[in-house]
Amino acid sequence: MKKLLILIIALLLFAPTTSFAAAAKKNKVGYMTITYETQDSFVIKSKLFYPAKQQAVYPAVVMLHSIGYSSEYWGQIVKRFVDSGAAVLLIDLRGHGQSIYDSNFKIRSWQYYTPKVFAKYPSDVAEILRYVATNYKNISTTNYAIIGADIGANTAVLAAEQLPNKPRCMVLISPTREYKGLYIPVSMTNIGTMPLLSVVSVRDNYSFKETQSLKKFAQGAFDIKTYPAGGMGMLMLKVNPSMAQDIVNWVMPKIK
Repeated sequence: MKKLLILIIALLLFAPTTSFAAAAKKNKVGYMTITYETQDSFVIKSKLFYPAKQQAVYPAVVMLHSIGYSSEYWGQIVKRFVDSGAAVLLIDLRGHGQSIYDSNFKIRSWQYYTPKVFAKYPSDVAEILRYVATNYKNISTTNYAIIGADIGANTAVLAAEQLPNKPRCMVLISPTREYKGLYIPVSMTNIGTMPLLSVVSVRDNYSFKETQSLKKFAQGAFDIKTYPAGGMGMLMLKVNPSMAQDIVNWVMPKIK
């Protein structure tokens, strides 16, 4: 009985939150799937969600998930952004979710990646954003934000360094100075004075300390928001009810 109880708790904890993609299908919210082949022939899948109200150009939010998860786990924060008037681009990072195949249809899971492969994450994201800028003229290339969780946070900083049009702001959930070889302190000094928000749980002592160290490298405002529960990365969204709206409230005034 004890083992069964532990199994049930584990399944509840690690099950994805309600998929906004599924809700979008039911409610006919506008979205499309984007398939992009990288320069080294890896296939990256993304979903682009649009607000119901049509306009010529939408502010945008790019979301990069935690390691071992996928864009399906962002849950209701996606809907909150869309309801606030922003388009949302959910990218399944290489080796995660729907982005597990190369152009020869061979599965390449993140679990077997070396630091050399993880080092391609920022370029993957930068390539996709350049592709979206070229092919989706209704997505703003100036009024946009990037949100990333753990490896997604580090990827966000390194991708922003590569982009000519920097995001207006970034939210870094459980960032660390280095994650799977993705080292960001130097890059933080190169991305300019854009506002940064670091989100950490007080129970994640490592990320909390890392955030204090990263603050020293920020060239602009570096806000820190802590929550009492949850561990590292996007799992915090499941156990902190106010977190999703807090992030939306911080981002939206900066990209409208």
